[in-house]
Amino acid sequence: VCRRGTEEAGDDSSESSDGEEEEGEVNPLLLDPTQWKDQDHYVILGLGKSRYQATQEDIRKAYRQKVLQHHPDKQQGSAGNGGGVDSDDAHFKCIQIAYDILSDKKHRRAFDSVDPTFSGDVPPVSDHSREHFFEVFGPVFKENARWSMKPGSVPSLGDENSSLKQVEAFYNFWYDLKSWREFSYLDEENPQKAESREERRWLEKQNKVSRQKKKKEESVRIRTLVDNAYTSDPRVRRFKESEKAEREAKRRAREEAVLQREKEQKMKLEEERILKEKEEEEARTQAMLAKKEKDAIKKALKRERKTFRATCRQNGFYASSEDDVTSKMADMERLCEALSLEMLKEVNEKLSKLPVDEAGNLFAQRVAALKKQEAEEKASAEKRASQEAQSRSVGGVQWRREEVQLLVKAVTLYPAGTVKRWETIALFVNTHSPKDCPEKGPRDVISKVKAMQKVSNAEKEQENKMAFSRFREEHLKGATQVVEAAPTQCYDDGVVVPWTTEEQKLLEKALRTIPQSTPSRWDRIAGEVPSRTKQECIARFKELVAKVKAQKEKK
Repeated sequence: VCRRGTEEAGDDSSESSDGEEEEGEVNPLLLDPTQWKDQDHYVILGLGKSRYQATQEDIRKAYRQKVLQHHPDKQQGSAGNGGGVDSDDAHFKCIQIAYDILSDKKHRRAFDSVDPTFSGDVPPVSDHSREHFFEVFGPVFKENARWSMKPGSVPSLGDENSSLKQVEAFYNFWYDLKSWREFSYLDEENPQKAESREERRWLEKQNKVSRQKKKKEESVRIRTLVDNAYTSDPRVRRFKESEKAEREAKRRAREEAVLQREKEQKMKLEEERILKEKEEEEARTQAMLAKKEKDAIKKALKRERKTFRATCRQNGFYASSEDDVTSKMADMERLCEALSLEMLKEVNEKLSKLPVDEAGNLFAQRVAALKKQEAEEKASAEKRASQEAQSRSVGGVQWRREEVQLLVKAVTLYPAGTVKRWETIALFVNTHSPKDCPEKGPRDVISKVKAMQKVSNAEKEQENKMAFSRFREEHLKGATQVVEAAPTQCYDDGVVVPWTTEEQKLLEKALRTIPQSTPSRWDRIAGEVPSRTKQECIARFKELVAKVKAQKEKK
């Protein structure tokens, strides 16, 4: 060691006057090489001011300067002056130990971790720390920043004008601080002095437990420091108050929005109530007017009948003999019941102006006309009853050609197994048949289908040819392209109009875009297909559904 110190000191003897700091110089008589763990190695080398900030070059220069001053060879001349050689030799050994520790990166980090000049104090939470936050905590965080593994990225504490983002970044960094500080320098046992491997392992284990304990205490200290700073930080309080005020404003805005919606809902309900009451009042008014009008008509009719009866009574009921009076009275009552108000007014006016003979002729004409009308109505009713009885006797009502075609199509669309098949087929035929056709019931449909099944093959072929000819002549002249899959046809006074491709596309688009929950859905769908009515759109939809079901059943 002495030789190495002499050689290095001789190489750099010219550097001894570079102005290295001597601050913190200790009395050599107080230095004991055996107590090296309790010594400040930076002070021994004269680096008490720069300390952990000193570079390796600074350490090397300081060491060479100290070697030149305290090497034992330099102190031989003073050996006879009272025994100062031993103290100088101890001092030189301490210099050598300090250089060995500080020149080694691992050993220097261990010593820097327990730097005796580092206080490690944590300012408490108090009124003073709150009022002078930056003066109290600023230097403490700056001193503790030396322990960060990334010293160049340590954020600044900032000032009163720092933004929320900067403050959050500062505290996030310190709460997640990665410290390189370790406490191996304070190990109480030296494993290298162990006499066996088991003893060495045991000593290493004891040292490891001690280091972990001190590391945990260091983590708690840093955490306490950050917690106290966060609690005392006036910016954090200001941000919290601002955030609280913002939340309160949002809450008030939500409450006001709810109140506004409730107010609008109440206003809407009130408007609907007023409108409903107005409509009900108008309906009541209309009903009263209608009732008054009806009562007025009844009174006028009663008055005219009374006048008519009085006129007839005054003129002896226009009877030619007393035996004819009873029949004329009956005719009078029949006219009173059959004639309308306008006709009674007209008859009364004429009877009042005409002579008795002409008035009797008018009375007789009216009676004859009424009897003729009643006879015609009776004959028509008897004819209809006879036709219905005759059709029932042959097995069903009369079927027109269009209805038969619809029946054939419906039987195909709704095959056997369909729920309520015959009711569905009857509804299909009644929906698509011309308006002047009488409605068909399920029994009529069943009877007609059974009758059609008895038709011979030759008659079927002839009917198919005639149907095709009629279809070509009546419907395919100028017709647009027809949907291929069993197109629905609308019937208007017996005229069949096939569904075009464009109409089919409009219907499908409307079915997709208008959901089932929409009120008056089919009215809106019919509005999307201008050339079709609501009933035609419903029928077309049912046809498509039935066809899909039939195809699935076949599969």
